[in-house]
Amino acid sequence: MSIQPKSADQAPFDDFLPHLIARLTYQLNGDLIEKLRREGINVTRWRILAVLAMGDGITINEIVDRAMMQQSALSRALMNMEKEEYIRRVPRRDDARYVEVFLTDKGRALFTSLNVVVRRRQKRLLKGFSRQEVAAAFALIRLLSRNMTD
Repeated sequence: MSIQPKSADQAPFDDFLPHLIARLTYQLNGDLIEKLRREGINVTRWRILAVLAMGDGITINEIVDRAMMQQSALSRALMNMEKEEYIRRVPRRDDARYVEVFLTDKGRALFTSLNVVVRRRQKRLLKGFSRQEVAAAFALIRLLSRNMTD
């Protein structure tokens, strides 16, 4: 594979995929972070809400895996979110060593309002893509992610 010489208008690292992905993530999170701040939550709490909205009643370890976060940060956030009545933690019926986490109605309502912003960002990101191109973009991102877990 030969690398093309950089043109004068090409930014440094424009041929380095991890940098392009990081830059895109930064751009995508810009508006979301401001909206979250207005709602009094941060990205950590958003990730928790999003994971639980996909199917709550899951353990802390499952949230750690799905939200890609450290358990210490998660534990602190869950404690505060429970005090604020966004989530509730319940010992698992068949094994009290595990705690399952559930969204409350208040937490689900917050997720729903924030999800509108997230979906709007995604729509903007994919503007001009055909249905097939959208499917290909998702497939490509999933493949890149799988490659990094092998």
